[in-house]
Amino acid sequence: MHNATSGVSSDQESPSLAWSEADLLKFLAQAWDQYTPAHIKVIGRLRLAEGDSFGFLEGLHHAETGIKLGSPSSNSRVHQRVFVPGSEIKDFQSRWGSATYAVAELELSPLEERQKQDDPFTCKVRRGTLAALSHIPESWGVRSIDSESVPLIAEMARQAIDERLAGETAEVEERLRSVRSTLEEVTSEKRLFDDELGRVEREVLQRMDRIELLDAEYMKKREVLDKKNSELEALLRERGERMVALDLVDRADLEKVFPPKGTPDVREGHLFREALAGNLQQLASFIQAHLWRKGIRYTRAHLLDFITLLRSNDLIVLAGDSGSGKTSLVKAVASAVGGRCTIVPVKPNWTGSDDLLGYYNPIERRYHPSQFLMALLDAAREPEIPYFICLDEMNLARVEYYFADFLSLLETRGEAPWIHLYSSAEEKQAVIDNKIFLALEEEARKRAGLPDDASFSDILMNDQANFELRRLAGFQEADTVLNHHAKIRRSLSGLIDIPAGFRFPTNVWIIGAINVDETTHYLSPKILDRAHVLRFRNPVLMDWDEVEGELTEFDLDLDLPMNMLAADIGFRAEYPAFNQADPQVKLLVSLARDYLDPLGIEFGLRAIRQSLNYIRRGEEAEIGTVAALNNIVLHKILPKIILDVEKVSTNGQKRRDVLIGLRDSLAQTLDGLDQSQVTESAVESLDELIARAEGNNGIANFWAR
Repeated sequence: MHNATSGVSSDQESPSLAWSEADLLKFLAQAWDQYTPAHIKVIGRLRLAEGDSFGFLEGLHHAETGIKLGSPSSNSRVHQRVFVPGSEIKDFQSRWGSATYAVAELELSPLEERQKQDDPFTCKVRRGTLAALSHIPESWGVRSIDSESVPLIAEMARQAIDERLAGETAEVEERLRSVRSTLEEVTSEKRLFDDELGRVEREVLQRMDRIELLDAEYMKKREVLDKKNSELEALLRERGERMVALDLVDRADLEKVFPPKGTPDVREGHLFREALAGNLQQLASFIQAHLWRKGIRYTRAHLLDFITLLRSNDLIVLAGDSGSGKTSLVKAVASAVGGRCTIVPVKPNWTGSDDLLGYYNPIERRYHPSQFLMALLDAAREPEIPYFICLDEMNLARVEYYFADFLSLLETRGEAPWIHLYSSAEEKQAVIDNKIFLALEEEARKRAGLPDDASFSDILMNDQANFELRRLAGFQEADTVLNHHAKIRRSLSGLIDIPAGFRFPTNVWIIGAINVDETTHYLSPKILDRAHVLRFRNPVLMDWDEVEGELTEFDLDLDLPMNMLAADIGFRAEYPAFNQADPQVKLLVSLARDYLDPLGIEFGLRAIRQSLNYIRRGEEAEIGTVAALNNIVLHKILPKIILDVEKVSTNGQKRRDVLIGLRDSLAQTLDGLDQSQVTESAVESLDELIARAEGNNGIANFWAR
C-alpha cells in the first residue's frame, strides 16, 4: 500500500490519460489508502465560486484518519481541489447552510475535462454524497501533537471559534445597542420623572399644609361635637336619679347609659382562660368537638383559620354555595364561645348607608334604626361579650354602595371609630328642655314644702306644687304639664335608645356571607382590598371520617360552651409596620412586583400589612409560617383573579405565562406545606383556576365554577 501523503512509488509505470477509468480509480484508491476504488471518500474545505453556481472542495484529507492527502502522481493536482457541481452546492446549502468543511465521495471527471486540465486524476464530487463535517470522527486517532490530522483539527477548531466569536460578538453588539437605547430612554424618563417628582413634592407640601389646617379644624369641631354628645350623659350623671323619680326616664334606660360596674358573668359554660389557659389551638379543637356533638361538622383547620381571622379584626367574607355552612359557622362559633350573634339579611335594593344603619325622620323627630344598628347598640351595652354580626347574602346588593362608608370607618385601627347618625341639635334641645323642667319643678317643690325625693305624681297631687309648676312654666291647664312631661320623656327615651352618635363597640366582629351566582354581584376591588375571603367547599365532598379522626378528647363537659371575653379574641390595633427587611414583606412585595402587578392585580401596602397582621395572629395560634402564607394567598390574592389569560400583561408576557409563573413561585415558597393545617392548598386551587380558564373562553375567574 502506498503512503497517502507522498503518493506512489517510482518503480511503477506513470499513470496517463490512456489508462482506463477503472485502472485510474484503482491507482488513486491505492495511493490514498482507500479500500474501495468505487467509493473514494475525502474531507475538504468547501469554497464557492462567484455567484454560488458551483464550487470546489479544497485541501483534501483522508475521511477516516484525517491525514492530509498528497498527489497520487508527479503531474497530478487532484489532492489540492476537486470540482463540486452547482446542483450539489444547492442541495448542500439547503441542508447544511453555510458549513465550511464537508465530506464527499469522488469520481473521475469526464475525459474532456481531464484532457483540458492535463491531469488523468481530475475528479468531481459524486452526486448525492456531499455532506457537512459535523464532528471529528473517533477513527482519526489523535494521540499527540505530531499527528498528521492535527493541522486539519486545528483549522476546524479555529474556524468554529471564529464563527462562534463572530456570532457572539454580533449578539453582544446588538445587546449593547439595545442597552444603550434603553439607557437613553430610561435617562429621558428619569429626567421627566425627576421633574414630575419635584412638582409632586411641591404639591404634597402644599397639601400637607392644607391637611394640617383641616386637621386642626377637624379636632376643634370634634371637641365641640364630643362636648355636645356628652351633654346628655353629663345631665344623666348629675340628675339621673331625680329624673327617674320624676318618671322622665326609667331606671332601665339609665342603666343602658351607665351599666352597673362589676356585673358578674352569668353565662353558663367554661371559662376560656381557666379551662384552656388561653390556648387557641385547644380552643379550635374544643369548638370542633363541641359542635360535632350538635351534628355541626367543620375541620379543625377551618375553625382555627376563622378564629385567627376574627383576631385580625378585619372584615371577613365567607364565600361558597348556598348550604355550604357559612352563616352556620358564624352562629355556631358565636354560641360555642358564649357570644351573641345577629344575622342581618341584605336586601337587593340596598343602595346607601341608610339601608345599613337606618335613618332619622325629621317630621316624626325620631330615628328609625336598622337591625344592624340595634345589634351595634346592644353590643355597646355588653362591652365584654363577643358580638358577631353576619351580613347574610352580603352581595345581593352592591357592597360598595351600602357598606363602603362604614368600611372606611373600620380602617381606623388605633381607636374605635365614631359613628355619626344624626344632628346633635335634637339632643341639645332635649337637654335644654329637661334642664328647664327640672329647675321649675325644683322651685315648685320648695314653695310647696315637698321633700327632695318627691315624685312627679306627688307634685301633681299637691295643689300648691301643681299650681306653682303651672304658673312658673306658663301653663294654664294641668293637662298641659302632662303633655310637656310626656314630650320630654319620649325625647329622652329616643335619645338614650338611639344616640346622635357613638363609638364603634370594640366587642363587635362583622362577617359577610356571600353566594356567587347570576343573582349576585362580584365584590369590588375596594372591598377585596380590605377584606379576607374564606372559601367554603361543598361539605358533601369532605372526607368526614378523616375529620372525625381529628377530634380531641377533653375532660370537660362538651355540651357547654367555652365562654370567652371580647378581650380574649383581641381588640383592634395598628397593623404591623412595613419593614422592608422582613422576609415575609420581601416575599409579598416580590409576588406583587413580579406577578400581581403585571396581571393588573392591586396588592399594595394595606394588603401587605393586613397579611403581616394575619401572620402575627397565626403565630399566636401556632399556625406555621408556610400555612399562614398559604392562607394569605387564599384570602387576599386568589379572590382578586378575574382576567383574560390570552391577553398580554404589562411586562410583555402572556397573562397565562405570568399566572403559571405565579403558580411555580408559590409552589416553591409553600414547599413542605402540612395539608392538615390548612383548609386547602393555594397551589392546587391556582392549578384548578388555570385549568378552568381553558373551558371558560380563556377567562381565569376565582369565583367561577
